[in-house]
Amino acid sequence: MDYLKNKAVYLTGPITAAIDDGVGWREYITPRLLSFGLIVDDPVKNTVNGLGEIGDDKTKFKCLIQERRFEQARREFSPIVRKDLRSVDKSDFLIFYYDPKIPMFGTIHELVIANQQRKPILMFVPDDKVEGINPWVFTLIKSDCLFTHWDAMFMYLDSINRREAIDYDYWTMS
Repeated sequence: MDYLKNKAVYLTGPITAAIDDGVGWREYITPRLLSFGLIVDDPVKNTVNGLGEIGDDKTKFKCLIQERRFEQARREFSPIVRKDLRSVDKSDFLIFYYDPKIPMFGTIHELVIANQQRKPILMFVPDDKVEGINPWVFTLIKSDCLFTHWDAMFMYLDSINRREAIDYDYWTMS
């Protein structure tokens, strides 16, 4: 019992192209994650040097790109990327929100890093969007870690928390 207590989960998924900046699904699942005693790392709440990825900061970066001020955009956004990738490093597992209709770039970078680190990645895709899944994603996600309903993902996490039928090769966390 309590296998997940004090473990860190990083919430990865589209931000830049998401209509709500990727805030909605993260806010929806965070209370349930906290109930396991997890440490939730949410990139939409992170800032570096006073800058983040959403709201006015998102608008600022879009303006820099539109104005062709690429070097300034790179210089100011790079610390955010480093922070997000460091969050992946520090996490014990990831929850990945996937909507095939929303372009994403940073999320893919984070997934590749997590996969190379052999971290569990739980993927959520809305049931009505399953047909749009790019098969490439299955090289990064184990088939039993794909969920189309949040309740199913939380049932799975509960079984991990209780150490039921746990694959310790995949779920070994210090």
